[in-house]
This record gives sequence, C-alpha cells and structure tokens, in this order.
Amino acid sequence: MLPDMDALEASLLNTSGTVKLDVRFRTLFTLKGLAALSEEKRRRVIEIISKGFEDDSALLKHEMAYVLGQIKDTDALPCLESILSNMKEHCMVRHEAAEAMGAISSPSALPVLKKYLHDDDVSIRETCHLAINKIELDNSEAGRNEQALKDLREKEHGDAVSAARAAAAPIDPAPATVNVPGTQHAHQNVYTLENVPKFRETLLNRSLTLFERYRAMFALRNTVQQGGREAQVPAVKALADGLEDDSALFKHEICFVFGELCHPASLQPMSRVLNDAGEHEMVRHEAAEALGAILEEGAGDSEADQIIKVLRQYAEDASAPRVVRESCIVALDEIAYNQDPSQFQRVE
Repeated sequence: MLPDMDALEASLLNTSGTVKLDVRFRTLFTLKGLAALSEEKRRRVIEIISKGFEDDSALLKHEMAYVLGQIKDTDALPCLESILSNMKEHCMVRHEAAEAMGAISSPSALPVLKKYLHDDDVSIRETCHLAINKIELDNSEAGRNEQALKDLREKEHGDAVSAARAAAAPIDPAPATVNVPGTQHAHQNVYTLENVPKFRETLLNRSLTLFERYRAMFALRNTVQQGGREAQVPAVKALADGLEDDSALFKHEICFVFGELCHPASLQPMSRVLNDAGEHEMVRHEAAEALGAILEEGAGDSEADQIIKVLRQYAEDASAPRVVRESCIVALDEIAYNQDPSQFQRVE
C-alpha cells in the first residue's frame, strides 16, 4: 500500500511543528520515489515540494530543489526559477535551483540561467555556467551522439546490476567524459586504471572550463564503479587531489561524489574537510553527508567510531554554520534509522 500523499505533505511541510528534520528528509525522498509512478503523482509531488520553500532550513530547501531537478519535469521550472531569482535566499538553495534546472535540461530555462552568469555569488555564476553547458550539450547532435555511445558501452559491458544502478543514478550536473584519445574501438570501456592520469590531469587543469573539469570528475567516479578493484583507490585519490581547488562549488561536488561512492579511501579527506573551519559551509555540509553515507554502507568498527565522533562533534557545535550542524544531525539520525531493523525503508 502506497503512503498517503496528504500525510506526506503534512510531514514534509512540518504542519504539526514537531516533525524532526531527518523524518522530513525521508519524506522528501519517498515523494521522489512516488513521482516516478505516474504523471498525476509527479504533478502532486511537485506541488507539495514547491510549498516547502518558506521553511527556514537552507539544508532542507537545498535538498528539495535537488529533488525537483531529479524528477526531471518542466512543471518544476517556474518554482526553481523563482528560487534562483530570490536574492534573499541562501546561496546553497539558489545554487541547487540552478543545478536542478540543468538536470531538467529544457532550453526554455536558458534565458534565466544566462541572466545569473554575472551574479554576485561565485557559486551561482559557476552553477549557471554548468547548467547552460549541460542543457546546450544535451540538446545538440554531439550530445545525442555521446548518449548513444554511452548506451552502446553499457550494453557491451554492463550486467543487470549495473543497469539497475544506472537507472537509479542521479542526474549529474555534467555528463562524464565519453571520448578519450587513444581509445581504439567506440564500444571500448574508457573508465579504466590506464585513463586515471588523463582524467586527473583534466580535473586539476584550472585553465579549462569548469564544465570540462566536471566531466573528468564524473569520469573518475565511473572509473571507481566500473574500472575494477585496482582502479578504485587511484581514482579516489585523484578526486581527493581536487579538494585543493579554489572553487567551493567544485570541491562540494567532489564531496557529493564521495558520498555516492562510499569508498573507505575517501574517509580521511572528508574528515579533513569537515574539520576545516575555514572551508565553505557548502563543502563541509557535503563532506558530512558523505561521511554519513560511508557509515551507512558499512565501515569497519574503528572507522565507524571515527565517523560518529566527528559527526557528533559538529552536530553539537553551536559555532558551526547551521547547514553543517544540520547535515551532521541528519547523517547521525539516518544512520540510527537505517541500523534499526524495525524500520521500513523509504520508497526511492
């Protein structure tokens, strides 16, 4: 039996005033799952989420904007455009709205995104650059050819498990690099240990556009997932090298990727980011979520103790930015929830 939409709305919007933040997060992703079932449900989910942007939690609003993008329906564009245009909104929420517009990938969003290429906040400017490039590539012949090549490789090298993972994977703000010089056959897998140095070089090359560097970032992620065990640690280390960059947006995306991968080799760099009080809150928040994801996937006892300790430290640190505190609180609550066998898992 599917959850009641009215009850989910009341939970997400905290109409009682007593719904904990982690419960609202689970509600949000339950709604995301329900949106895939029918057009009617998708419209209702967009309507419910769109009501939530009056909340005072930037973390929750940022996540709601993310989900609207992942639903990939142009009906969400008016809400997202309004958020991006609201100069009083937290930069993390505005950034996520712009990124969500890129995920939906409708050319109708281009005029609004281009308007904010000169925003006062660098993360907004950078996100709009990425979203514009993604939309233009997705809707071009080159983009369609790349997608066809990607589909061919997945058919040649994939299995049922990887196909299911690909179907459930988030929409990236830039597609992973597809064409690598020296690849002999079009169907050949390029996400290999051999290509890690090439992807790393592009990732760290600040003379390239951010869009090109993001594409290398997701190529390294794919290498961890598809390149075999020997490629995993070198690819994770290459990604971690990107955390020395000047762009908070760039570093926050690397942390997001680490949360997707849940590889133990990312524990130390993520802990270092979260412990850096001088780091941008956007980056520290993603590091906290990544640490929580690694623990949820199952870390060793000593590693788990280390993660719990650092998350608790900042969950209770009144001097830490609110989005960092809330990220740690939600991560701890989600870990406790997922380790409780009496709980049902959400629909995703």
